[in-house]
Amino acid sequence: MQSSVNINWQGLSTADSEQLKASLKAFIHGLTHDAAQADDIYQETLLRTGKSARFTELESPLAYMITVAKSVLYDFQRKRTPNAVEVELIDLEAANDGPEHAHQQQQKLRCIAAIIESMSPQRRQVFLLRRVEGLSRDDIAVQLGLSVEAVKKHLTRAMTELTLKLEEAGWTPDN
Repeated sequence: MQSSVNINWQGLSTADSEQLKASLKAFIHGLTHDAAQADDIYQETLLRTGKSARFTELESPLAYMITVAKSVLYDFQRKRTPNAVEVELIDLEAANDGPEHAHQQQQKLRCIAAIIESMSPQRRQVFLLRRVEGLSRDDIAVQLGLSVEAVKKHLTRAMTELTLKLEEAGWTPDN
């Protein structure tokens, strides 16, 4: 797929720019098994990267593009995930759906709990403060003594880890 995004690739040869795009596309396809989502993330990453006035001054343009791609993936995941999890509501909904569905949901919740428990302590804490407690990134940064960028990094990595491990365990957004 040829990109229609106009990035300032000055200072890069055509071969270098094509290599950057190919590497970026391979990285993104490794993050998600959904080809359509991967293409959307790729295009959005190119759009956001194209807005960077200092792109050609970067020491590692690919590292920058990968960071942007992770941010885009996080944004896509955030749109699919509720802002705060209300465990009581999930339990009530599960109780109303019948025993088989309730059992399946309990298994999924145990899987999510195990994935969250396996995260590094700081990442787990940032994730829980944001997704369970509903705190803003700024509030989390102040509370934990982190930069907002560090909070964003932890959230992106936590969401990516959670999504990938759920998919590996056979849980999709449909079940």
